[in-house]
Amino acid sequence: FGIVISVAFKAYAAPTYSVRNWVVNLGDQREARRKLSDFDRLVARQLPRACSADAYLYWDNGSLRLGVTMFETSTAGTSCKTPPAALSNIAAILGPQTSFRTVDSVGVFKAEMYMSGIHGGHGGGKTSSFKRCLFLKHIGETNIADILTAAVETRPTPLCYLHLVHGGGAVGDVAANSTAFGCRDWDFACVVTGVWAREQDGAEPARAAMDWVYKVARELLPVSCGAYGADLGPDPRDAELAARAFGPNIARLAHIKRAFWDPCNVLSYGCQLPRVSMEPKLIVLVTGKSGAGKDHCADIWVSVFKNRGFMACAVSISEATKREYAAATGADVNRLLQDRAYKEQHRPALTVFYQNQVQQRPRLPEEHFLEVVKSAVDVDVLFITGMRDEAPVTFFSHLVPESRLVEVYIQASHKTRQARRTGNRNDDPDPSPPPLNYCPSFVFDNDATGDGVVRAFSEHHLLPLFHEDLQRLAVMVRSVPDFPRPGIEFRHVLGIAQQPGGLTLCTALLERHFSRQWSEVDVVACCEAGGFIYASALAARVDVPLALIREAGKLPPPTVSVAKSASYISASASNHNPKARIEIDQDLVRK
Repeated sequence: FGIVISVAFKAYAAPTYSVRNWVVNLGDQREARRKLSDFDRLVARQLPRACSADAYLYWDNGSLRLGVTMFETSTAGTSCKTPPAALSNIAAILGPQTSFRTVDSVGVFKAEMYMSGIHGGHGGGKTSSFKRCLFLKHIGETNIADILTAAVETRPTPLCYLHLVHGGGAVGDVAANSTAFGCRDWDFACVVTGVWAREQDGAEPARAAMDWVYKVARELLPVSCGAYGADLGPDPRDAELAARAFGPNIARLAHIKRAFWDPCNVLSYGCQLPRVSMEPKLIVLVTGKSGAGKDHCADIWVSVFKNRGFMACAVSISEATKREYAAATGADVNRLLQDRAYKEQHRPALTVFYQNQVQQRPRLPEEHFLEVVKSAVDVDVLFITGMRDEAPVTFFSHLVPESRLVEVYIQASHKTRQARRTGNRNDDPDPSPPPLNYCPSFVFDNDATGDGVVRAFSEHHLLPLFHEDLQRLAVMVRSVPDFPRPGIEFRHVLGIAQQPGGLTLCTALLERHFSRQWSEVDVVACCEAGGFIYASALAARVDVPLALIREAGKLPPPTVSVAKSASYISASASNHNPKARIEIDQDLVRK
């Protein structure tokens, strides 16, 4: 509530506009290409900021035409007339102007060529239109000019046209990341406009015009600098345009939308921002026995990723348990978190406390894992230490379908671990840990002193996980929600082989992933059915025999069989057989 005391008005001189029009007949595609190039280089680029020159490509009276409208603005006391020499140069390129007039701000709209010059102004009657806009540079280049001219030649209705709105360079004066509108490096905004008679709304001509607009937009997209987002809507064909609508700002905008303004995607009708994961792109589970150096390695790996421009952090999943233990027992929580010797004194009791908690709350490990992941906002790489679970990638991966989850198991000798844990006191409860009965993503030997080996490991094994080839491969894997049952998000990895170049790319990455010599490998083993596809290609590439692992009874004897452990999906199935076995050809097993 307020009271208006006074209002001050300030008057400004109203601008006037000089509007010049040209219409050029284009004989063939070669001439169209040349005229567009000359118009771009010798006309539009040479104009001062107070002038602009829009172009129109359309079909009229049996021929392709290039229309040009040049606007010059001026106010009282100022003048922005185009120099006579420049007008002579324009005339040499476009020919004599077809009209010239001076108008005010109201009249400038009616002076626009489509309103007054193309197709007799709306074709002489009421029309409807549908538009999509893409930003272009160098419209005279062969690949762009050919798309533009072919688009007009294949128009579905006589009134369709292309409007090339001259940007003039001023749009680039603002940094791309200063506003949501991030597409600023362009010369022309190409408005692809499908037009049909109003009485044909909803009929075939209207649908054909809209299809034509999307077809032209799709052809221009690879050579464009982006798309205009305000026109876009829920049509699935707008998705690829929306992905190019905000330049470098799209990820930030999508994150803001999901995190703050529209987390439930209520406002989904407008421009389709891509679904942005709130989870880290890469989650590294750092596991190993006590004293192996898990926290130390994780901190170094965080610094390596940060030095490469990634957002990274390390978090201990056991911190929640330590806080709950301290609250229940009166232990000093700060010392549990920061004092290694104090923590080692409480380790046996902490272990028992955690085991009792899991018995009472079987989903506690998953709860702790999700709490840690959700706390890592705006992080590319999350390192999690303090894991107590066997085969944690298998156990937790279904909880973070948008993240890449890997495990680095850190091992060190008994002597090294003893020195790190207790200052050379010989009280290690597990001096000779049993071998793992699963295969971690990576195993790192952390016996060396210094940070060099630790850094080298991340550079050789972890940083490559962000290689563009792996990102290309990830895009080929389609996610299928609620398959084969509700609650399961299925990753259709076989889809890689269905993509052009997918199998070749996957095989090359598998070959590079193995850090040792392939000559040391006896066989490439694989399980049915997806494994057969990729392992066959890999075995052929590295010239190593292939060992097929199948369900018991599907291979002729002699075979070797073992009990089949349950996967996350099969274990939750009602028809899962706990006695199922798998087998392999006996001759392929080393004696």
